Amino acid sequence: MNFKKVTLKNIHNKLINKEITIIDLVNDVLKASEKEMKSNFLITLCKEEALEKAKELQKNIDKENILYGIPFIHKDNISTKGVLTTAGSKILSNYIPSFNATIAEKFQESNSIMIGKAALDELSMGGTGLFSFNGEVRNPYDNNRIVGGSSSGSAYAVAKGIVPFATGGDTGDSIRKPASLNGVVGFKPTYGSISRYGAIPYAPSLDHLGFFTNNVEDLSYLCEATYEKDEKDFTSIDNKNEFVKNINNLDEKVKFGYIKHVDKYLEGQLKKDYQKLYEILKQNGHEVIELDFDKKLLEAIPATYMMISFAEGVSTHSNLDGIKFGLRAKGKDYKEIIKNSRTQGFGDTVKRRFIIGSYQLKSENQEILLSKSKKVRRLIVEALEKLYSQVDILIVPPTLKPAPIVNNVYGVDVEQKEDNEGSFVEYILILANFNGMPSITIPFVTQDNMPIGINLNAKPKNDLKVLQAAKFLEDIILKNFRQVVDLIE
Repeated sequence: MNFKKVTLKNIHNKLINKEITIIDLVNDVLKASEKEMKSNFLITLCKEEALEKAKELQKNIDKENILYGIPFIHKDNISTKGVLTTAGSKILSNYIPSFNATIAEKFQESNSIMIGKAALDELSMGGTGLFSFNGEVRNPYDNNRIVGGSSSGSAYAVAKGIVPFATGGDTGDSIRKPASLNGVVGFKPTYGSISRYGAIPYAPSLDHLGFFTNNVEDLSYLCEATYEKDEKDFTSIDNKNEFVKNINNLDEKVKFGYIKHVDKYLEGQLKKDYQKLYEILKQNGHEVIELDFDKKLLEAIPATYMMISFAEGVSTHSNLDGIKFGLRAKGKDYKEIIKNSRTQGFGDTVKRRFIIGSYQLKSENQEILLSKSKKVRRLIVEALEKLYSQVDILIVPPTLKPAPIVNNVYGVDVEQKEDNEGSFVEYILILANFNGMPSITIPFVTQDNMPIGINLNAKPKNDLKVLQAAKFLEDIILKNFRQVVDLIE
């Protein structure tokens, strides 16, 4: 079964009506996964475990639980007891956790079936899908283009219809930008809504867990299954809601908004598509408001993100030393072992970010670099609070163009990109990581036979509102815009 055009509810109905068995469903997914292994989208395929669970679940199907028996894939930074968990890094290529992440526990409780662990840019650092230790992951629509990252394997799996959903992680845009580049739905909840306990971190103050799906409705089931305050995660919050019951109940009049300094960089047909969408929203009784946002703050987004995430990243991964766990290199003493293990175990992108992060953490640099970055982040968060006094939903472009050609981005990291006029738009999704607001990218249009998404945001804890708006726009887009191309079989 290809999952591109079916909902979780469709699959569930097929199971309870005995049109397909859980065993057949899992076998289909395993065959599709094995066929795609050369794409590097999976680091670990859990074939025996998945089939064993499928046989057990088939004995007594839970007709009330939509997620029962549904196969899915975890991003490989989510700890899974007894199953290899690498975070895409060579240094963790032999690490098998002795515990489950909370989100892994939640899906076990839902009796969903984990098929495998998806590739990611090493330690979630990178936005291309080219920097996992197990090999490059390319765009499923065009192998010459990037898939995006860091949640590259998860995006690939859903875009190809291998699984109906996959988990992802988002520190800057690592769910929502790949969703745009691959024509799928990518959702990052309010910070703390899904516990991060057991997820190998990048930058804890920015990290979120979330999902890839092929439609907005499916997210309502995933949110209800995973939203819960977790005492093991001190950043966890209680943000539960009746998502399934209310997903289609958007208010009759909603205030949508867009940022003037962002939309000015839309060009050609894409600009016309955004304007057409705004007009359709107005025709449906909603407001569309042009918003001012201090351009200097917008231009500061990339540097602020780098300063904070690189510093937090080098700190959180100080335990990857070859002593406690992970690959251990040879050395004459523990200092040399640590040096050699980290030298041999990390890729160039991670090393570069660690060097910059370490530089900031030096006592003489903290005030002039890291502390100032945190102050700028606070100014951005305050500006967003003012923005949400005017609108309910903020619309931004997750990407201005289709997925770039690999040769145009290969080896280029975020801190190496040129700071051209309007280049901040490429990083606009980071706004949602700065203030922790819920943010979703859904398929929008095609350009050069490649997908481009559109992104919606709401103020923190308004996850239901942003999902309702996304469901409403999803229906409009299907009726009024160029459809996202189907993958060539």
